[in-house]
Amino acid sequence: MSYINVVMPLTNFIPFIKEILDKNNGSIYLEERKADKTVSKFKMSSIHDIDNNREVNLNFYIAINQFVDEKKSFYDEDFCQYVIEGTGGRIDKNIVERISLRLISKTSDKTIKKIFNAIINTLKKNDDIGIGVKGGSSFHKNYFYEKSQINKKMVTDMHNDKAPLIEIL
Repeated sequence: MSYINVVMPLTNFIPFIKEILDKNNGSIYLEERKADKTVSKFKMSSIHDIDNNREVNLNFYIAINQFVDEKKSFYDEDFCQYVIEGTGGRIDKNIVERISLRLISKTSDKTIKKIFNAIINTLKKNDDIGIGVKGGSSFHKNYFYEKSQINKKMVTDMHNDKAPLIEIL
């Protein structure tokens, strides 16, 4: 599985994977939009760095620390093999947006693959996480969801009114 989809606020997800990141020398990097409309990234130092309703098209990244150059793009050929791209995870009142994680490179480094697989295994083994959702007319068995979020509206994209709702079966 080269994608992970989990319905959970990013502010809950990061503490959920903190031990995995610590064990494998990984960090979270967030994108932010500057006043001049340019997008930059910074290493997250605290859960308080996350705005629960971040702007549209701002991603986050999980990267192996020793390979990061904050001035370069994570999509550069030199760095993408050490990075997992993340989208979503916004929360607003009674709406939770899906987090989607993917390995950027087809030839990812073994440590970033280890982090990716550890996230999947941790999600599968945790009793507070459910597996399988309905979206549109399809059942998605590779989706995870935080059981405490069931009473909220779950969406694939908070900034797209036409995005399908996610239903727990």
